[in-house]
Amino acid sequence: MTYRFWKSSLAIALLLSTSAHIAVVAQDTTAKPADAQAVAKPVSPEQLALETEAVKAAKQLSDAFNAGNADAVAGVFLPDGELIDDSGTVHLGHTEIKALVKAFQEAYPGAKTDAQVESVRGVAGLVLVDGTRVITDKDGKGLSVLRFATIWKKTEAGLKLASLRDVSEPLPPTPHEALEGLAWIVGEWINESGDSKVLLNYRWDETGNFIVGDINVTSGEQIIMKSFQRIAWDASQGKYRSWTFDSDGGFGEGVWTATPNGLVMQNSAVGPDGMRGTATVKLVSDSKDRFTFQGIHRMSEGVEAPDYQYTVVRKPPVAK
Repeated sequence: MTYRFWKSSLAIALLLSTSAHIAVVAQDTTAKPADAQAVAKPVSPEQLALETEAVKAAKQLSDAFNAGNADAVAGVFLPDGELIDDSGTVHLGHTEIKALVKAFQEAYPGAKTDAQVESVRGVAGLVLVDGTRVITDKDGKGLSVLRFATIWKKTEAGLKLASLRDVSEPLPPTPHEALEGLAWIVGEWINESGDSKVLLNYRWDETGNFIVGDINVTSGEQIIMKSFQRIAWDASQGKYRSWTFDSDGGFGEGVWTATPNGLVMQNSAVGPDGMRGTATVKLVSDSKDRFTFQGIHRMSEGVEAPDYQYTVVRKPPVAK
């Protein structure tokens, strides 16, 4: 069986790790203006009761999957209920759904589901539940992200799942994958200008989720400044973020944006004396072994500071 089959069958990892997501939607009866003229209708007691029942049914389904109980998962569906995976394949009825669950559990033992419900609507005795869920393996690693649309039907035995349809979405990058866009900076770099020397050493940290760097400025045999920098991926902003700590007690924070030929960092810093400064720093890659630092729009306590520019080259390996 192919990985795509298993990715599609993740539809079985159904719905909600908790009922809270639906409960918030189902119980929010506060009227919210869509515009100056339109106001949402309040939820009727009957509709609220139906949505509350859907919460119980959805939680039962989620709990059954997370417990590894294929029979219980299939039992939440109507006898002729359907599951349409992200490839468009229809799995019809208890037998097919149960077989799919068992096969998936054998391939990914301990897999769990967590979902974010985005919409709950009651229509003609049915409850329509839409949202997004993340499927993880036993170690918590993401396997798939799926958008789902479900239809629940009221029966004498309570709400049963009539239909579930899935559409796959790309998994968000891991911190390491996102930082691969900065991997070109990893290595030892040097700039020698007059009596001063700048040495940079960037590397992956032990987790592989950060890039860290040491920046040393020397003049002759004297160390003028030592700095340590940690670069991370800020998934909430979709940007690189860095924190820099200087040997004199100063520190700074930067937000990085990738450009076609390098990076631009918006940086703010606080000196050891409490003075604040800001700057835009450009890293322009000339080749894989050479790039240029440009510091522009530099301000210190509201006073403009001069721009600077220097070029660094990759340090050649030590001869053996």
